[in-house]
Amino acid sequence: MSESHLICPPYNYLRDAKIYNKKDEIVPWHWIEENADILVLLFTAKGIDKDGIIENFYKIYENVKHRNFPLEVIYVPTDETEDDMKACYEEQANWFTLKLSDSLVPALMYIYEITCIPHVLVINVNGSVISKHGLIDLVEYGKNAVVSWLSTSGPTKNHRRVSKDAAMYGTEWRFHNAFKPHAQYKKKFSDLAEATSKET
Repeated sequence: MSESHLICPPYNYLRDAKIYNKKDEIVPWHWIEENADILVLLFTAKGIDKDGIIENFYKIYENVKHRNFPLEVIYVPTDETEDDMKACYEEQANWFTLKLSDSLVPALMYIYEITCIPHVLVINVNGSVISKHGLIDLVEYGKNAVVSWLSTSGPTKNHRRVSKDAAMYGTEWRFHNAFKPHAQYKKKFSDLAEATSKET
């Protein structure tokens, strides 16, 4: 038997998971598999953030989703209580979650060796790891981290319109267009350039 026959694809632990959206509805795994190239597993709990990086990630996520990037985020709660988990998820971006009571939560922490939170783990939909240090990627590269994750995964999904999948998400996109000051800066710069050209 050749060596290539011994190599197995990574086991996909999320295939049988019960993943929920903001409306507390189950998101079918086949939908995620068909529409995402990468999954970001966010291990965190209420009141935990590292220098605002996680809150900034909310903004990055909602803005790249509206640009139809094929990624999904799943919150893996590490809270002490169900109430804390619900409060934490309520504050987060319009993405998906596992339930605190799901036996997959401690299993994922063990499998991926998550020892501290917050932790951002980036994987392909088949379960293979793209980045074990997504938080560091976000600190160093900001929104460009998402582009590097996608390029590493070798995008295979056709871009889809988030508007067509609106029913799969919650109704609020609170962090979309959170980078507006940058757009205003561009406008001011354009106005300045326009004024300068009129003077000459």
